[in-house]
Amino acid sequence: MAATAVISLPARAQPGWFSGVMGTASLAVVAFRLPGDLTWANSVGTVVGWVFLGLAVLSLVILLAANLAAPLPRGELAASLGSREWGPAYAAAPGAVLAIVLALQAVAPDVSSSDVAGWLTLVICVAMVAIDLLLTLIVFTSAIINPDALEPNALTGVWFLPQSVLLLASAALAHLSNRPDSSIAEVAAPIAVLLLGAGLIMFLLVGAIVLDRLIAAPFLPVGGLPATWTLMSPSSAASLALLAIPVTVPTLLGQPSTSVTPVTTLMAGALVGFGLLWLLVVATLTARTRGQALSFSPASWGFVFPLAALSVATGSLANSWDAPLMVAAAILMAILGIAVWLVVTCESFRWVRANMRGRGQGQQ
Repeated sequence: MAATAVISLPARAQPGWFSGVMGTASLAVVAFRLPGDLTWANSVGTVVGWVFLGLAVLSLVILLAANLAAPLPRGELAASLGSREWGPAYAAAPGAVLAIVLALQAVAPDVSSSDVAGWLTLVICVAMVAIDLLLTLIVFTSAIINPDALEPNALTGVWFLPQSVLLLASAALAHLSNRPDSSIAEVAAPIAVLLLGAGLIMFLLVGAIVLDRLIAAPFLPVGGLPATWTLMSPSSAASLALLAIPVTVPTLLGQPSTSVTPVTTLMAGALVGFGLLWLLVVATLTARTRGQALSFSPASWGFVFPLAALSVATGSLANSWDAPLMVAAAILMAILGIAVWLVVTCESFRWVRANMRGRGQGQQ
């Protein structure tokens, strides 16, 4: 079975590590965009944001170097990518790059003012979208032509990662459209809208199927508890894209975005509302199955990115709405996201140390 091949992969190739990069970079965005007008809080947030961003970049470099230095055999890699149970999780690799791009845009929103930086960002975003679409095609075609029946618990939350990546790319490209008369905006704006539609509709379709599987299938799914948290990711990413998409209106329609912004902002709020509801569901689920939640593996980083993405979306709404309640919610989500990140980070170090110790004993 393909799932067995993925489980036997070396630690460096586990896609969960890339989810950790996505979550770390998203927390950088949270810190950079803290709501409120407190100068000291914004100063602290900037420092914390740079720390998270630096850790995200460093982690991504280490992961890429480790996998390039000792690549998987072609057959094993193909089996893993085509696995219906775990293949979608590899979308976290391009997602990690896009999360870092969004963090850089958060700390330097005028990045597209420079043609060189703008075009470089555009090329990176398009390349990551191409990789994500290729992974999506591999997974869906493998699932469709596979003669074996799909196990009831094989379709899990990891199937939401490809849509999350499309929606993150939509948000990043929309931010590149802030100069309507530029050639960058003429390329980025239509792609941003197309990716918003593709990611959002696929999220709704896959969501309906996965929710039915989670209820009807034996508990727990193959991906474990972190996979159930992933359902928050595309809704939060779609909220970010909806908040950014009005920037594309002057380029695409040649008119101000004043009539579009209220609609997309309210839609974004509705999606954040769903994310908060699902957070209550999975938090209750995690509390009732504490044994699995406390058993660490690289997949445990799946707890971090969905929560971090929801924190970013909540903070973005707080900055857009005149609602003190959203400011309080955004601060609470930021604290919760950082707390979960700290727990998973500590468990990661323990897991790596235990594996290195076991490997050393095995060589003696």
